[in-house]
Amino acid sequence: MKTKKLKITDIILFTFSAIFVLDSFAAAAKIGWSSIIYWFLLAIFYFLPYGFISAELSSTFGAEGGMYVWVKKAFGRKWAARTNWLYWINVGLWMPSVYLAFSSTLSFAFFNNTLNFWIQIAIALLLTWITILLNFIRLEKLKWIPNLTSVAKLIVTIALIAGAIYWLANGNSVSTPINDAQFGFLPSWSTGVIFLPVIIYNFSGFELQSNATDKIDNPRKTIPKSILISGIIIIICYLIGTAAVNIIVDVNHLDEANGIIQSIGAAFKAPWVTMIIAIFILFTFFGTMITWTSGANLAIKEAAEDGEFPAIFASKLKNDTPLWASIITGIISTIVILIGGAMLSATPNVANLFWTLYAFSSLMFLAPYFLIFPAYIKLRLSKPNIERPFKIKGPLWVQWIIVLFPTIIIIFSVILFIFGSIIVKNDTWAFNGGGQHVAFCIVGSIIVIIIGEILISYNKWKHKKGGNQQHE
Repeated sequence: MKTKKLKITDIILFTFSAIFVLDSFAAAAKIGWSSIIYWFLLAIFYFLPYGFISAELSSTFGAEGGMYVWVKKAFGRKWAARTNWLYWINVGLWMPSVYLAFSSTLSFAFFNNTLNFWIQIAIALLLTWITILLNFIRLEKLKWIPNLTSVAKLIVTIALIAGAIYWLANGNSVSTPINDAQFGFLPSWSTGVIFLPVIIYNFSGFELQSNATDKIDNPRKTIPKSILISGIIIIICYLIGTAAVNIIVDVNHLDEANGIIQSIGAAFKAPWVTMIIAIFILFTFFGTMITWTSGANLAIKEAAEDGEFPAIFASKLKNDTPLWASIITGIISTIVILIGGAMLSATPNVANLFWTLYAFSSLMFLAPYFLIFPAYIKLRLSKPNIERPFKIKGPLWVQWIIVLFPTIIIIFSVILFIFGSIIVKNDTWAFNGGGQHVAFCIVGSIIVIIIGEILISYNKWKHKKGGNQQHE
């Protein structure tokens, strides 16, 4: 029986579901009105070059896999394994912040913001393992989840727009003044700048679809088209939604964990409306994690099958879905939730925990791009004659510029994710201030990298001991 392939509509919805993330939407809006200018600038200098690079690599090597294959062809198996390790583990590290946003939104909409800190932690743990269980179902059978998630995200965006219109129609003024010195339309070095990397994060991840190329109908043509179409839709939704939030809520009082439902509640002042929209928001959090965990676990399974990771990561069920890769993702998420909760239990604030976990996972998520962008240049030089269905025009110096812009922007993002609140003097180096966040991000990143190196080295040693040589 022929397996049904994913069509371009499915891939556009899959991509929209993965990239347009509502859990970090409020964090980006906290920059203020100037975030709209940043969205435009970063769309030009980050998203366009990054999107074109992803489109070329996906269409050229579309039948072979995602970023693991690209880096392997450019720099060899070991660097490819490192890339895949960071890309995979970031999902397990990110899931806690998403499900903390879920529990915070649930508390705000249905319990008048009274849910105990540890109850919210327990909800995040429960959702983690429900997500893992659903990873044991084939992606083709679960495609309705990202498809419905995309619809739910559009409904939430429309609700935000309606809320902003309703807010103004009732005689209310714009809550975040457009001419505000810190959060107005003109960019300033304000406290909101620490959330600037969130925009970069929200523009990233378009290569996720390349991890499921064997399930996509005509991936060489479908993937570039879906990147372009979904990218345009995502940018429009972010711009409109950001404006709506700034109209309804003063960003000085915006909660980065549940800012969307906070905006809806402030606009309509009707609990039943807040609850209905909250249901859609909660579903989007859940659907986003289904999309990302399935894609990342397929990628690490492929790398393990290629001999780059211990065989446990290649284990699968009879329906070919990743087994232990999924379970280990759940274990990682559980550990991070519990450690993060314990660290911040003295001052139990879900918003603070959300931001620390979000920043930490984002560092792991962005790290592979330091290899993907150079891989693009290397493959242009080492494989100049290969057919490229989608090819970025221009001489080599143009390609270097296309790579340089997003690389510099990611370096800037990493610095702000770690030290942002201290740089803008919103926090101090004291451990009970910004030092705790810095320590968690740096120490956590070092631990993740060391574990990855141990796994890769152990696997290489095991292959040598067994007489199986791995070829670059």
